[in-house]
Amino acid sequence: MRPDIIFYQQYAVPYFGILSLSAHLKRQGLQADVLIHTLEKDPIGTLKEINPGLIGISLMSPEHNWLIQTAASIRKALPETRIIVGGIHSILYYQEILNDTCADMVCHSDGEKVLVQVIKELNKDFPRWKNIPGLAYRNGEGNVCINERAELVQFSDEIIEDREIYFNRYPELIKDSTHRFFSSRGCPYRCSFCYNAVIHDTFKGKGRYVRQKSVDNFIQEILLQTRKYSFSSIYFYDDLFTYNEKWLLSFLERYRNEIKIPFMCTTRANVMNEPVAQALGEAGCRTVSFGIETGNNDLRKKVLNKHITNEQIIECGRLLKKYGIKVQTTNMFCLPDETLSDAYKTIEINHQACSDYAFTALFMPFPNTALANYCIEKGYLKKDYSLKDIPYSFLTESVLSLPDKEKIINLHRLAYFFIRWRWLYKLFYRLPAWNALTPLYRAVFVLANFLRHKEERGISFWSAIRYAWRLRKSL
Repeated sequence: MRPDIIFYQQYAVPYFGILSLSAHLKRQGLQADVLIHTLEKDPIGTLKEINPGLIGISLMSPEHNWLIQTAASIRKALPETRIIVGGIHSILYYQEILNDTCADMVCHSDGEKVLVQVIKELNKDFPRWKNIPGLAYRNGEGNVCINERAELVQFSDEIIEDREIYFNRYPELIKDSTHRFFSSRGCPYRCSFCYNAVIHDTFKGKGRYVRQKSVDNFIQEILLQTRKYSFSSIYFYDDLFTYNEKWLLSFLERYRNEIKIPFMCTTRANVMNEPVAQALGEAGCRTVSFGIETGNNDLRKKVLNKHITNEQIIECGRLLKKYGIKVQTTNMFCLPDETLSDAYKTIEINHQACSDYAFTALFMPFPNTALANYCIEKGYLKKDYSLKDIPYSFLTESVLSLPDKEKIINLHRLAYFFIRWRWLYKLFYRLPAWNALTPLYRAVFVLANFLRHKEERGISFWSAIRYAWRLRKSL
């Protein structure tokens, strides 16, 4: 039986949006399937065999150029098939997607209700796209039409994630010993480098932005999956898992008694306190991840709009270590106004925060945002900076013109080892100045990402190998 929609994605990890969309479609009596580009020998050939009426491409902004090429390949092979694009990228850049690609439609809101309506209209002789809030599309004359934003989808008491859509076609994904869960959508904070800062304002008046499942619903969802599949750890992958302390403490008490699987989660330094740290430790939390971004207080506050002090970061790390929890930090290099001295401060505050596993990336400004405009005004970006200029990966390339750029990138590649083993930093902190060793730094960076993933999740060597292989192109 031909599915009503084929979801198409690049990377071999379950996408939260697709898990939710598939579950919602099933409840409406519709069927979905998924194809992962990197796991198919001939992805376009497989699409031709299925011959779907609708293909939904989900992506992030660094994949914009990939979308241009992929949509063109699909159109050539399946000229009658409709293409709809969704995900965070489509919410922010629906106009650019329709201008740059041969996609027919873009969902620029939460996709659950939008997609059901699109599929129903697709089955009519004369589809009326203008009646679907949350949709941008090309009309019969090829002109771009933009409907109003749809209301934000609020969580109900239904189980909302359909993992079978991935596991039925790609059973190898079940082998991952760490499975991801989401208890919420959205973040209450507005850091300037994050998509949440823009989307907050975009959906003003369209419903509550930060939405969280009930404790009972979330516990039942996890229990259902643990009965179906065997996995040794869980990653609560919310933008900010610990933001609601009352909800969190209630959830952790039940989790400790009913589930008892080691887990990893996200937090923010200014919301961490002793009762929360203690409850996390008692519930079996293995690792907590939080953002440092930079060791320069002024950069963090004035440029990134992240109002967290170095003192709060250090205290957060101290509390987590007190209750036996590993610390994973996220950090950015090549920030606007950043010097090599600032970058070294980022290494040093990780030491003070007792970071066990440091994730580092290169700052990537999104076009037409306040932060991108700031970079243009300061001369760090060209004036016509667009989505086509965004690097394939935020791990390997920086688009900013900075005096110390190459040295800062070298430090970023060495950061995991410099943070993990302070004695290495003391001995070799001058290495980033030697650009002649760049090939070595790149190899070290690949090794660092492999080790970080393996260690912070407590998974086997072969599980880490499988993960690294699936995501090898991003490094």
